[in-house]
Amino acid sequence: MTRPAATEETVCNLCGAGDYEVVGTSDRDGRPLRTVICRICGLVWTNPRPSVEDMNAYYATEYRADYTGAASPPLRKIVRGMLGAHDRRRALRPLLRDGAALVDVGCGAGEFVYLLRRRHVDASGIEPGREYAEFARQTLGIPIQTATVENAIVAPGSQDVVTMFHALEHVPDPKRVLATVRGWLKKGGLLVVEVPNVESTVQAPSHKFHYAHLHHFTGWTLGALGEAVGLRLVRTYHSDDGGNVTCVFRRHTDQEHPPTEMAVPAARTRSVLASHTAVRHYLSPTPYRRVVGRLRRRWDEDRLLRRLKTVDDVLRWAADRL
Repeated sequence: MTRPAATEETVCNLCGAGDYEVVGTSDRDGRPLRTVICRICGLVWTNPRPSVEDMNAYYATEYRADYTGAASPPLRKIVRGMLGAHDRRRALRPLLRDGAALVDVGCGAGEFVYLLRRRHVDASGIEPGREYAEFARQTLGIPIQTATVENAIVAPGSQDVVTMFHALEHVPDPKRVLATVRGWLKKGGLLVVEVPNVESTVQAPSHKFHYAHLHHFTGWTLGALGEAVGLRLVRTYHSDDGGNVTCVFRRHTDQEHPPTEMAVPAARTRSVLASHTAVRHYLSPTPYRRVVGRLRRRWDEDRLLRRLKTVDDVLRWAADRL
């Protein structure tokens, strides 16, 4: 499969600086990929990168097959998606009320939207991958747009909550995406964004950078990006293993706050990336704990798949867990 070529040099999406240093030269598959960090604010991104048009076409038709080997969601993916969706629904329960309007950006096969709608939330989704979006509409029967944030149709000021789970790292212009999404929110509405944490040391250094991840965030850079487009940062928290970071934003006054005091967080990120070596990683217990965790999750999935033979079986099982 041919991936779009990197043709465009870009500046920092957060602070606009062109002062950066290279922190990676290959992706997790060993293919050439230049990753840089802004010396001013610490944002990390792919530079150069493919054009916006090429990446949009890639996500529409190639991305899922490239990384999962299948254009449509296999049964294991649906089971895994339902398990993750239950966890997310529980975590967001305090933010949701019956009838609340919610858009899930980058919704994949739509498992999260499906579960929320069964709990009386007016949820819908946006998914650029054609096969996954079509599966969500036809099999799960839920309202999903095959679109990117830039061309999705969402009424201004119509949403109580917008969620973005592992979607923002994929977009060429995250600042523009957050500004657009801010406009969808009602006053007081909430945006929940979860992304991989680039300061995490749970992955081997050689596996940190991903062709399809155009930007890499810390809690600070993600929070600063939201504030820069007029959102108010409410809370930042990390997953138990530190691998993911989540920011919750509120639409309040729409007053933009460009990032300040950037030197300290930028220096910290540069230091973490430089000190996370293969030797330190494999001499720590982290990779072995991850292997055990993955095997345990795989065993749980296998156990479920022995009795869940069809998508309908999965949907009945998911409904029983509500």
